[in-house]
Amino acid sequence: MKGPWRAAGTVLGWALTVSSAGAYYHFIHYTSRSAPYLPVPEKFDLAALPSKTITFFASNSGPTQYSPNDSFPSVLSQIRQATRAWDGVATSDLRVNFGGLYADGTAQTTAGGEVVFDEDIPPGLLAFSTHTTATDMVTRPDGSFFPITRSIIHLNSDLTQRPGPSYTDSFYLTVVHEMGHALGLQHTFTSSVMATAVTRATSALHPLDVDDMAAISLLYPRNLSANTGSITGTVVAGRQGLHLASVVALHPNGSSISALTNPDGSYRIDGVPAGAYYVYAHPLPPSADILPPLDPDGNPVNPSGPFNAVFYPNVSDFRKATPVAVTAGGETDGINFSVVGRSSIPVYDVSTYSYFGQTAVHPAYVNMVPGSATIAAAGAGLGSNGQVAPGLGLSILGSAFIRPGGLRGYGSTPTYLAIDLGFTLGASTGPQHFVFSQGGALYVLPGALNLVKVDPPSIAGVATDSSGNAVVTGANFQPDSVIYFDGQPAITTVVDSSHATAIPPPGASHQNATVTVYSSDGQSSMFLGPQPPPTFSYAGSSAAAPPAAPKVTFAPSVLPAGTRAMIDITGVNTNFADGLMTVGFGSSDVLVRRVWVLSPTHAMVNVQIASNAQPGASLASLISGFQVFTQPSGFQILVPNPKAPVVEPTLINAIWLPSGVYPGAVASLFGLNLGGAQTKITIGDQPVSILYASATQINLVIPAALKPGPAILKLNNGADNAYPVVVSIDPAPPVITTIQNNAKANVDTAHAANPGDTLSLLVTGLAAAGSTVDPHRVHVTVGGLDMPATTVSPASGATYQVQFSLDPSVTSGARISVTVTIDGSTSLPVYIAINPAPAGSGN
Repeated sequence: MKGPWRAAGTVLGWALTVSSAGAYYHFIHYTSRSAPYLPVPEKFDLAALPSKTITFFASNSGPTQYSPNDSFPSVLSQIRQATRAWDGVATSDLRVNFGGLYADGTAQTTAGGEVVFDEDIPPGLLAFSTHTTATDMVTRPDGSFFPITRSIIHLNSDLTQRPGPSYTDSFYLTVVHEMGHALGLQHTFTSSVMATAVTRATSALHPLDVDDMAAISLLYPRNLSANTGSITGTVVAGRQGLHLASVVALHPNGSSISALTNPDGSYRIDGVPAGAYYVYAHPLPPSADILPPLDPDGNPVNPSGPFNAVFYPNVSDFRKATPVAVTAGGETDGINFSVVGRSSIPVYDVSTYSYFGQTAVHPAYVNMVPGSATIAAAGAGLGSNGQVAPGLGLSILGSAFIRPGGLRGYGSTPTYLAIDLGFTLGASTGPQHFVFSQGGALYVLPGALNLVKVDPPSIAGVATDSSGNAVVTGANFQPDSVIYFDGQPAITTVVDSSHATAIPPPGASHQNATVTVYSSDGQSSMFLGPQPPPTFSYAGSSAAAPPAAPKVTFAPSVLPAGTRAMIDITGVNTNFADGLMTVGFGSSDVLVRRVWVLSPTHAMVNVQIASNAQPGASLASLISGFQVFTQPSGFQILVPNPKAPVVEPTLINAIWLPSGVYPGAVASLFGLNLGGAQTKITIGDQPVSILYASATQINLVIPAALKPGPAILKLNNGADNAYPVVVSIDPAPPVITTIQNNAKANVDTAHAANPGDTLSLLVTGLAAAGSTVDPHRVHVTVGGLDMPATTVSPASGATYQVQFSLDPSVTSGARISVTVTIDGSTSLPVYIAINPAPAGSGN
């Protein structure tokens, strides 16, 4: 089926004055003109992406203007952090990667993303995104969609303007937001990162909320439904279904998640964590900035008109609402709404602010320990001429309340609200939700207020110790506080509430990096100033001895299309840092699979080049912390060699997949043109015993003398050499030697355990003899059910005892697998018998 082509005209920006809009809502096409209006989204085609990975590159032209102490390396670090935020969603099957820099005009075939710096950002926007979508609908096993072929994020080239400078929350969250658009998400009404800046309530430490994670996971699903539920129903006015009404599931003192209705008024909210929710329906505000779905003829299917928002079951007072229960894997149906239309929406686009000195913080954060506080609100319909709008009411769903007479107008045009708050007995921390009412209309602002029990951290000074680390002094540091340098998190040690040290990322000579302290409650030292913010100064060379220029060599720097290969990287005057290094080759046709840092001057990467990659040269770049190295035309793609052997560098344990690939293990290697009986392989220069060989698969034994870590695999198929690749050798997994019950009797296939028993595993290889093992690191899996360890203690020698309770819901049977895992390393299974649960136990 052919659909309309949204060429670079699919545009969504993050406006200064635009309301947040409709939850997890994608760019949608309807394939029919009548119910059931099955939506077909626009998204990247995972089957066409290398390793299901979309790579974003930043234009090497960079911004044109910066605020003091801001720099291009700092901008790049924030873009990298944004890709990591989306890449970290476990229930999304899409991986998101930062590929460093690219040069304009680079020819490339594979779908990808770009970040450009634009002098012509439309007035009122912080940034905007465009994407190009193919004309033909594609159908895969998980559904139909229109493939996005290229996404472009436009950031302001003048970072003295909002949302700059780059080290601020505003800039980082703008990039995260625009990247969400680039991946296929529209705006949300739930104060998540896909809300506009007006109502967003996420922070740099926790950029994504439940709604964002559901949005990306529904577009690129991976096991989302296993641990979440669904809410379904309709929104109608009279007998007419309403289109693009927003239905929100609001968790008291927690997050919210929502969806928009189809033209017949039906809706479905998926990805809802288990719990009890207030569910409400509300219309899109005038400034929603939602691109409506397209019908089969390419015409927009516009939203229905305004209506009075209501809570389920059709009440305007949330205190009379009926909570809706959601269970993991379950579906709560029939949550229907019958609403009354109206001509306009009186209240929308509300923002809240708290003040720490002269600094306004949005959304409002309040320390509830003093017992009262005053915050401010701004938005459409709150008042005029310094007076509260007639009939305006405000209630709070949470642990705060409005004090008598505590809703006051001030200012002239615009008019703001001063809101005097009190807190209920036993008030708890976390988000509080505001419900505004006026003239029969409701406006709900999720996450309008954050209650905390401590003041924000502050910085009094930043110094450097003898090791070159940062020593930060101040107040209100928490045990979990993290120090950021120009928006990049650092390894932090909190000494006490006023002292912390951090290892700064590699920086450039004489660079001044802005230092910020973040606490897990979302507060940061930026709340308190000072202005300008404190900086960490990197040591510089003297005028008599200028800094030596770094030099980086990539070998090989020329590879054919369709190749998987290792590239060895050597540097001079460099400081490669593990976990802080990005290597890229300026084209979405080249995916960097993984980076291994061996020393400050030596690293290795595995690359995967698309089989249909465009031949030609591209920009090579290397970023380590804030050190940036570029080499124009530093990499070249050649035409493919269809006869050459190609090795997939991910080895698979051929006996028990969860155990990983360790010395002595039997592993499977996959690829093309691998050969047969004549094939020879070495790993770490050690010959490999081959058990089975074909053109596409080889089973082999990992040399027992190898040490865990990266190792270079070389293959010759009898005629040609494959390009070497780096393979990861895992540590040997733990081994379960014995399972016993409370009576110290052995449990095995002949001696059954009972549900609810306390069992003990005797395990070798769990840790070094005599060391202390945190039970939180150890998990036991019985019949596929995870059971945390209750105690882990040394038994004898290198043997440990792992004790756990056999969950009563465990599957019974004569041969149930048991494994133990520590830090991701899983043992081979041992099998036991488990008796059925007693009758009447409720299992």
